[in-house]
Amino acid sequence: MKVITSIIALISLMVFTSFSHAETQYIKDEIRIEMHSGPTTGYRIIRYLKSGDTFNVLNRSDDDKWLKISIKGKEGWVQAHYATPTPIAKALLKKSEQNTATLTQKNTDLQNQLSEVIAELKSVKTLQGSLESTANSLKNKLGSIEKTANNAIITAKNYQLLQEQTELLNVKLEKLEEENKILENDNLEDGIIWGILAVIAGVILTLTVPKMSTQKRKGEW
Repeated sequence: MKVITSIIALISLMVFTSFSHAETQYIKDEIRIEMHSGPTTGYRIIRYLKSGDTFNVLNRSDDDKWLKISIKGKEGWVQAHYATPTPIAKALLKKSEQNTATLTQKNTDLQNQLSEVIAELKSVKTLQGSLESTANSLKNKLGSIEKTANNAIITAKNYQLLQEQTELLNVKLEKLEEENKILENDNLEDGIIWGILAVIAGVILTLTVPKMSTQKRKGEW
């Protein structure tokens, strides 16, 4: 009830400040008001006004009992005591109901928009979760690739080191083979020399032993 009263007061204030060129008044809470062609009831009735109708005041009678008004393109006179400068409760209530309906519709639209935003937010969160999961998976794969690459680099370095060591061993082997050949040649030469010496010694023994035997025999004689 306080809300309706506040709305009525606000609407009243808006109504008072909205018209600057013409005075605006309202028909009071009556069933039907007569609008005459002149400022007395003796003038013909132009039309009937119902409670809550709005009109602009064009002039007043000298005794302020009649108002010359303009409503819906027609001009005429109504008795002043049927008019009021403030909107009647019925008009205010109708206006309030219209505003309430408008606000309710806006509230419904905002709720629908909010629901759409919440749904989009959930969709975005779901997409974000999926992207985070994909990012983690890619991160793990990248770590595995980096590990494999590091292992490959280490393997390549070890292979290169083995190749270098193999080349060094081959060089050493060739050197040993050369040294072995040299030793074999030296041994062969030594063998030949010793063979020659043995032959010479044999020849000498062959020549000297018989002589020594002959001389011994002569000595015994």
